[in-house]
Amino acid sequence: EQITIIVVHRESPHYLNICLQSIHLMSNLNNYEIIVVDNGSGQETQEYLDVLQNEGIKIIRNDKNLFWSKAVNQGIKAADPNSKYFVFMHADTVVLDQAWLDVLINISEAKGAGIVGTQLQSYIISNQKLEFVQEWCMLMTRQCLEDIGLWPEELPLIGHSFIMTLRAQIKGHKPQATGNNIVHHFKSLSIDPNEYERIGEQSRAVLGKLYAAARTQN
Repeated sequence: EQITIIVVHRESPHYLNICLQSIHLMSNLNNYEIIVVDNGSGQETQEYLDVLQNEGIKIIRNDKNLFWSKAVNQGIKAADPNSKYFVFMHADTVVLDQAWLDVLINISEAKGAGIVGTQLQSYIISNQKLEFVQEWCMLMTRQCLEDIGLWPEELPLIGHSFIMTLRAQIKGHKPQATGNNIVHHFKSLSIDPNEYERIGEQSRAVLGKLYAAARTQN
């Protein structure tokens, strides 16, 4: 089945190069396309993106940082309409296992999972521990995406993967995590810490409303 891999990037071409090279070297499946969504990187990075574009990679260029949710939604809208699966990745990831796509897809098919990631995180809400799939390497089926909708742009950088996991669970898509180190995440931060804190404060106010709205759909 056709796969669309969407990589969101900002001002880290060294990581992006490692990420894309690892996808190329470690992907047994060849029926995939790559879309890089760049969030307002400078001229030097744009020249590197030109090279990638000439090599056949789809490039979406934003003139400012739109953060994760808006950027990844742009990638989804530009994807091959025949793609059955989407794989969302941070640019600062490197693939470690040649079977990584097979692992993600096989778990999705075997478990009926609309979302499959490599790592879980959790929030405590109303004294309840709620786990969700981290977005830095996440597979999502097209059917799941159609059922739960695009990434919540009200949550640009924090809380978005929690809401997507919750929506998928409520719709019966059974989110799963591989438990395998098929991808390494360097966890670089391409945003000013003060800006990150500001977005976090805004997200916490919105998160509760989206959580309540998702729960009413159960």
